[in-house]
Amino acid sequence: MTRLFIEDKELDLTASISQQITYAIDDIRNVDSKATTFSRTIVLPGTANNNNLFGQIFDFNQANFTNHSLPNVEYNFNAAKSAKCRLESDGMLVMKGILRLLQIVNDGGRIEYEVSIFGELGGFITKLGALKLQDLDFSEYDHVYNKVNIEASWNNDNGGAGYYYPHIDYGAYSAGSGKAYWNVGTFRPALFVKQYIEKMVAAAGYTLDFPLMATDRFKRLIIPYNRKILTANNTKILKQYGVNQTFDDGTSTPLILSGGTGTLGSFTLLGDGEYKYTGATTVSTTLKIVVTYTYTGFPDTLVFRIRKNGVTIYTQDLIANGSINHTMTVELSTNDILFFQFISIINTQTVTYLGKLDIDTDVAIPTPVLLGDTIKLNDTIPQNILQKDFFISIIKLFNLYVYENSMVEKRLVIKPYVDFYIDQTDDYSDRVDRSKPIVIKPMSELNSRYYQFKYKSDTDYWNELYRKRYNEGYGDRIFDSQYEFASETQTSEIIFAGTPIVGYADEDKKYSTIFKRNGNEPTITEEQIDSVIRILQAKKITGITSWRLFTENDTGVLGDFTKYAYAGHFNDPDNPTNDLNFGSTKELFFTGESTGTNQFNVYYSPYMAEITDKDSRLLTCNIKFNGLQIANLNFSRYIWIDGGLYRLMRVIDYTPGTTDSCKVELLRVINKTY
Repeated sequence: MTRLFIEDKELDLTASISQQITYAIDDIRNVDSKATTFSRTIVLPGTANNNNLFGQIFDFNQANFTNHSLPNVEYNFNAAKSAKCRLESDGMLVMKGILRLLQIVNDGGRIEYEVSIFGELGGFITKLGALKLQDLDFSEYDHVYNKVNIEASWNNDNGGAGYYYPHIDYGAYSAGSGKAYWNVGTFRPALFVKQYIEKMVAAAGYTLDFPLMATDRFKRLIIPYNRKILTANNTKILKQYGVNQTFDDGTSTPLILSGGTGTLGSFTLLGDGEYKYTGATTVSTTLKIVVTYTYTGFPDTLVFRIRKNGVTIYTQDLIANGSINHTMTVELSTNDILFFQFISIINTQTVTYLGKLDIDTDVAIPTPVLLGDTIKLNDTIPQNILQKDFFISIIKLFNLYVYENSMVEKRLVIKPYVDFYIDQTDDYSDRVDRSKPIVIKPMSELNSRYYQFKYKSDTDYWNELYRKRYNEGYGDRIFDSQYEFASETQTSEIIFAGTPIVGYADEDKKYSTIFKRNGNEPTITEEQIDSVIRILQAKKITGITSWRLFTENDTGVLGDFTKYAYAGHFNDPDNPTNDLNFGSTKELFFTGESTGTNQFNVYYSPYMAEITDKDSRLLTCNIKFNGLQIANLNFSRYIWIDGGLYRLMRVIDYTPGTTDSCKVELLRVINKTY
């Protein structure tokens, strides 16, 4: 007996219903894809029970209010959202995941619902939908941008959570010859891959069994800041507080706020009282002017005036010992100039004033972060990166298998291919339906000649230089299967760009480097740029030559250090033992050694050796399963068939509740270990 449940409520099935389900762990025909369990279209009758469970959605005049925190069923049913479901056969769980309503058919008043079911991996990806990384909340790590917090973060290099300030060369921040001294602007907070994944999984309502994520190496993976200048999204784009000022020169004088405190934000101070807006977008701003003043004598006229691009936009007559407290709305475009000044007619008065100037925007805009400002970690997240693309790129980078825990709801199990298989075997020899064809294909008939494992391209100087020299991306790997009858190329590309490490003469520090270079020797300049999202390994390195950290304008010294916050594709630039690149680079931009322990050699080479070996075979045959065998289906166990050892890849179109055999794909095992 077959039973289907939506949000733990049983749906009615027809007696003739046929639910064909495909179980899969991998698609060996396509190295760039991962597979999951799914069903073909299931047709459900429009019974009173089903109509109720689907919220009477068949009635096109019907509308309902939904609450996403409640089960997606009955009056709360929303066809745009997934619903938890499970499929049972003879009391055995044969599939669990999410149900999607595809369409409703009204045939002369007879209602039918066409639905499909996806396993929990498919449900998880569906749940992520169009969510982006910036939708995650890291506000618990907000902190003040200062030397103390920057330095303290270096001890968190393997924390897996929180923040880390890597020493990355973003260009134009070196304050001394030969990259010896540095401006604080080169330090921007990075967040950890581990916590990105944990937060997106938790927000989707899932849990993880992911042993690799608990390793020291994985906990050192960071996502560095990828915009050219460290900014925060603020509504306050200028804040200036003055000290007591006195003038008695008559005629006019600017509002002087020098000597006070505050930040210029999106403005440049051209001179006393004169501010140029440097923001990239036109904004509606709220000016808040507060000036308390006193003066001796009594002028014929004393006026406070605001001018925009030389045109007066506000004036206020002043009286003895009074104040200005004015708020007004002004639209500002890039390079607009605001000027604040006092105007008097006679020379006999002495005016003393204390000023305060705030400029807010209606909508928060990026403004440069300065020492002493609060860093909002949510503002530092790479923008417009889909969470599902991020997750899938991690899957590709480590050649991970993702499958569902059959006993725990919404729990994903994630393991690299090299750790996936256990030394246990199931014998399928007696379950082969020998009345159906048995097909054996050499893998050379299925696979391509070349396999490219690629980081995304970027336009920074060192990435472009490497690509021009070697006609491939930094960190890429091309594998040649040697198949003579194949010419195709399969490509697996991740969203991250490769990041060259650069070293300099007389410097023992090595830096991941992201900038453009302009001009020619000896007048080369460095240009800060926005970049493609990167992924790096973090490590605090000690015992180096002392170097100095300066303030933003290079006038103040924040500290001298004999350690630095390295981040790069090597785990250690001086003694690398593993590499985050797919392949060894053909050139290093520093004096040092490479390592062959890279992502391809560790996580892909056993897999590629298995599927491209000259003796590799794909066996397709029909196997008989009962409900218990499907419930206990385990892709990590080896399969014996007629004395041959295989890896189970896919079970295709299994129909619960029948004795029919179904098609199965198995890959011949060449070696259990490589």
